[in-house]
Amino acid sequence: MDAAHPLMPPLYTLLGALALIAYAVAALLYTAAVFLDRRSLGPFATAGAAMGAIFNLVALWLRGHTLHTVPYADILGSLSLFGFFLAALHVVLEIRHGDRALGPFLMPASFLFLLLALVLPPRAASPGPEMRGSFFALHVTLNMLAYSAFTLAAALSGLYLLASRSLRNLASGGATASRLPSLSFLVGATRTSLSVGVATQLLGLGFGVAWAVQVWNPGSRWLLDPKVLLAFATFGFYAVVAFRAHRGAAPVTTARLALAGLVLLALSLSSNALSRVHGFDRFPPVARAQRS
Repeated sequence: MDAAHPLMPPLYTLLGALALIAYAVAALLYTAAVFLDRRSLGPFATAGAAMGAIFNLVALWLRGHTLHTVPYADILGSLSLFGFFLAALHVVLEIRHGDRALGPFLMPASFLFLLLALVLPPRAASPGPEMRGSFFALHVTLNMLAYSAFTLAAALSGLYLLASRSLRNLASGGATASRLPSLSFLVGATRTSLSVGVATQLLGLGFGVAWAVQVWNPGSRWLLDPKVLLAFATFGFYAVVAFRAHRGAAPVTTARLALAGLVLLALSLSSNALSRVHGFDRFPPVARAQRS
C-alpha cells in the first residue's frame, strides 16, 4: 500500500488515516442532516469535510516533498488529489450557497478515492525527470480540477433530476424534494461547474501540449495516443454541453448530458492501461534517450 511505501514517512500514514476518518464522519453527518432532517449536525459535517480536505492536502504536500516531485505524478497521488478537489469544491459551494445537499454524495466519493490512493500498490521507481517542472505540474493539477468540476456537475445534475421528478409527483415526492436544493440553484451551480471544468481543462491541455513538446520526440506520435485522444474528446464534449447550457438549453437535457459525460470521465481516468506513451511510469524510449 502507498501508506507503507518505503519512502513514505509515518506522518504520511497518519495524515491519510485522519483524512479518511474525517471524510467518513462528514459523510455520516451530512446524510443525517439532509435525509434524517437533523439540521443541527450540519455545521459539524462541514467542519469534518474541511478538516478532511486539510489533512488530505497536507498529506499530498508531504508525499511530493518525500518523492521530490509533484505529489500526483502517479496514479496514487492523482487519486488522492481528485478526492481532495471533490471535498474542497463541495465546501466552497456549500459556504457560497448555504446548502449541504451534496454532502451525502461527494463525501463518500472523496473517502473512496483517498482510500484507493492509500491501499493500492505503490510505484516501484522514483519519478523520472519527465515528471518534474511547472508545465507538468500545471497540466496534471488543472486537468484533475476539471475532472472534479465535471464530477460535481454530474452530482448536481442527478440532484436536479431527482428534485424535478419529486416535484412532479407531489403525492410521494414532496418530502424528498423539500430536503433538496431549489431547481434554480441546481441549474446555476451546474452551469458554473461545467464552465470551471471547461476552462481549467483547456488550460490543462495547453500546458500538457507544451510539456509533451519538450519531453517527447514528434516520432512518438503522442497526439494519437488513446489517453490524449480521450482527453481532447472529453474537453470537446463538455465544451458543447457548457455552451448549450449558457445558450438556454433545457436544464433536463443539460443534466442528462452531464451525467452521460461520466462515461467519458471514467474512460479518460482509466485510460492508462491503453496508453503506450502517456500512462503513469510510461514514456516513449525516444524521450528518455533525449534526456540521457
